[in-house]
Amino acid sequence: MQLTAEQLYEGLARLTPARRAGFVADALASVPPEDAHLAEAAPFIAPLSLDVAQVRGAMHRTQVLLDALIRLEEHVLTPEGEPLRQRLVHSLEPGSARLVAQCTHESRYSLQRRLRRMDAFLEPTTGRYSVIEVNQVAPLSFRPHDVDQRLAARLMEALGFDYTPRLLAPRILRWLQGELHARHPGRELRLVALVSEHGYPAKSGLPGLAQLVQEAAREAGFSTEVVHCYPPEVRRVGGRPVLAGREVDVIWRQSVFLDWYRERGEDVSDYEALCSHPEEHLIVNSTRSFLTASKEAFALLCEPEVQRALRLPVEAVAVLGETVPETVSLAHAAHRRVEVLEDRAAWISKPTDSSFGQGIEFGTRHTADSWARLVEARSGDGFVFQRRVGYPVLRWPQVTRSGELVRRDIEFDFCPHQVDGAMAGTAFIRAHLRDATVGSDRVMNVSSGSCMVPFLAPAD
Repeated sequence: MQLTAEQLYEGLARLTPARRAGFVADALASVPPEDAHLAEAAPFIAPLSLDVAQVRGAMHRTQVLLDALIRLEEHVLTPEGEPLRQRLVHSLEPGSARLVAQCTHESRYSLQRRLRRMDAFLEPTTGRYSVIEVNQVAPLSFRPHDVDQRLAARLMEALGFDYTPRLLAPRILRWLQGELHARHPGRELRLVALVSEHGYPAKSGLPGLAQLVQEAAREAGFSTEVVHCYPPEVRRVGGRPVLAGREVDVIWRQSVFLDWYRERGEDVSDYEALCSHPEEHLIVNSTRSFLTASKEAFALLCEPEVQRALRLPVEAVAVLGETVPETVSLAHAAHRRVEVLEDRAAWISKPTDSSFGQGIEFGTRHTADSWARLVEARSGDGFVFQRRVGYPVLRWPQVTRSGELVRRDIEFDFCPHQVDGAMAGTAFIRAHLRDATVGSDRVMNVSSGSCMVPFLAPAD
């Protein structure tokens, strides 16, 4: 489906203010409790519609990038790739490096089919598409995406447009079933334990995701149960994982660090024992994913010698050059330092092992002296410098909490998903209302004040 801003504006204008305000209330009600303070100021931006050809081109280019990342991860496990593996390990925080070392097995099937979400930008006037990082450690946007899709479908129906929501939950179900069948052909998927740790607010949406996937199973005629739980609840009985007295078929691991439990004297020894034998127990979302979730991986993919070592086809190298903003690790490319110093407005700096926008520095926020100090401090392992990508801007309809309809300039990102080894055709959209007094150097994520925007995904 592709609608213009004017078509959406005209359709919304035909609704009463009270009806429009009702959609805003529905959107705000879907915001998780930990982000409630942001919801107070969050606008409701009408579902975003982008050029179908551009969206499909972005999906193709993303798949090329992911194929290169998979090649990189396989290569670094070979003797020839050991120096690159060490480079990636040195780019991680100690906790992440420990998790990578703990992963003693992951099948190629699982490697290719991990859930992944790209952080990217699609420029609607030119079709330029830039991926700035890949989240394959804790892809937490799946539930809000499906919630937004259902909201978009209801709004489109009210406006007189036919739109079938593009839901991720059924695709995730097929992924989990495929993982089990690859390991145990013909076995029925009965119980999935979606395991996360306590005390990590960003994962508060996981119980809702478990419910959505279980609902998808029911609608497809399966009796699969997907249960959100915590590490101490998963026990080892007779050598098998058990939850509430029932054997677990798949551990869908969203737990990361278990120190919190050990410090409080809670017993997680059974869960740790199970996770230490992924060759025996089916555990999806491998902790080895931290290795190429490191932003150092993007610096590697930008280096010609690494591209040659990965035997990337010429066409793939060209796509990477158009898709991945130039990313430099000064610890391994010291000759680029002068270039980074002299044109600070063209660069941003990122820790290689961070999330939620932590530690990101925009060159535009610095004086020449403070930028020089930053470059000096970040010239070792653990940081990269990346060519800055300007946020795309669209003038798009917005509805206020009172139901007033206005047009506003928005800056937005475009974050597509890979599910079960293929691009799902879906995208998670976040947006800022453009503020000329602030400038386009705000981090684009919900914790920094971005709002989530439904995306009208094109049909298959």
